[in-house]
Order: sequence, then structure tokens, then C-alpha cells
Amino acid sequence: MVKYCGFMSLVAALILVGCASSSTSGIELTVSRGDATGAYKGTYTGTISLTSTADVIALGSATDQRTESISVEVTRDGLAFLSVRDVTITGVVDNTGNWGLQASIDDLRSLLSATNISRLDDAGCSFGAKAARIQGVITPPDMTAEVSGTLKCKRAEVTVATLTTAGTLAASR
Repeated sequence: MVKYCGFMSLVAALILVGCASSSTSGIELTVSRGDATGAYKGTYTGTISLTSTADVIALGSATDQRTESISVEVTRDGLAFLSVRDVTITGVVDNTGNWGLQASIDDLRSLLSATNISRLDDAGCSFGAKAARIQGVITPPDMTAEVSGTLKCKRAEVTVATLTTAGTLAASR
């Protein structure tokens, strides 16, 4: 009986570990917040274009290509607020006009298809994990950025889904 209980405890532990999920991206910004960014202050309007590919084990791969209108509010104290539909993402601007932010699946939801959102959810991806980096430069009156990132969703340390993003942002004030 003791051996049986010990064995069942081991099986239960393995099942729990097998169901555990995590998401990793390794997405880091190379821009730090500045304290003298008044030259870049203002509201910039434009578009963001994003190509995203969700590759989910057993479901296959699907690619979305979307373009959305955006606005970016840049403050004189080194903050940038990117608005896409009803979502605002906070980023930073340095004293030389470099700017950037990190975006999650939740932040980019309007740029992903309902099918890919559902697939990533089924795979256990964390929608709050950073999935993309948007980073570029402000040269008044224009600002540009590149969008890039890879989010890996894992179960029991095995990658079960990957979201890869690439694109551009262009705006003017």
C-alpha cells in the first residue's frame, strides 16, 4: 500500500508538472528614459504594420498581416504613449531621440486574428508576456520604428507555440 501511494504521488506530481505552462521572449529594450526630451514632445499620428506568425504544435502555422492607425504622445520627461485602438502602451524616449517599448499579446490584440489569439490561448501562452519590441528614432517632425519579437510558449519545458512578429511604425506630428 505504501509503495502504491508513493507511486500515485509521483504520477500526480508529473501530471501537474506536465500541465504547467510558461512564456518567454528575451525581448529587451536598448533605450533608457531621458530627462531632457522636450525637442521630441508632441503627438505623432501614423500607422503600424505588423506581420505575425503563430506556430502551434498539432495546429500548424498561420500568418496575419495587419495595418492599424496609431498615435504616439511623447512627453518632455522621456515617456512615450503608443495608442492602438483602445490600448495604450507606455515606452521611453532618450535624450537623443531614440525611443522604444515592449508590447504583449494583449497590447497587440487588434493586430492579430481571432484564430491566432485562440490558438495561442489553447497553447497556454501568457497574454501579458512581452511578445514584441517596438524601437526606433524620432527626428522631428517624424518618428519611425521597427517591430520585432519572438514569444515561446512552453509546457513542461517543451515549446508548444511560437509567436513571431515583424513590422514597422511610421508617424508624424
